[in-house]
Amino acid sequence: MSNLVQSNGDDYPDAAGKHLKDADLLLQAGRFDGVGYLTGYVVECVYKTFILLEQRSIAKDDRHHKLHDLSQRALQLAAMPGAKTAKYHLIRTAGHCLYDNRAGWRETIRYYSIGTVTPQQATDWFAEAKTVYDSAIVPMKLDGLV
Repeated sequence: MSNLVQSNGDDYPDAAGKHLKDADLLLQAGRFDGVGYLTGYVVECVYKTFILLEQRSIAKDDRHHKLHDLSQRALQLAAMPGAKTAKYHLIRTAGHCLYDNRAGWRETIRYYSIGTVTPQQATDWFAEAKTVYDSAIVPMKLDGLV
């Protein structure tokens, strides 16, 4: 459990790590749809960690699953004077399709038929989620921020 656990039990940094581990196991097992589903939540939880650290709560406007919008909000907040998250660099792969609102990840992927997420997509999305997690949550944990 992180020190950011909410009164409703939400714990974004902890959930990001849990989903990343599960996605890794599913990738090794060839369960690509599950990998695709979980990797989006890894990234979402990382961005919501940034937002939570800056705002002390997740505003109604940020209670969604749109990765592109959440990433922009997290970066916006990190750029503010005195931001706690300014020293943590969210590394993203340029042009990565995970963030594409039309063709990328979305929470409704859980309802799609088996085989919707290709092995290449699953591998790429996992690599992106790991990069985002390792560039943000890992150093935050080392610094005792989360």
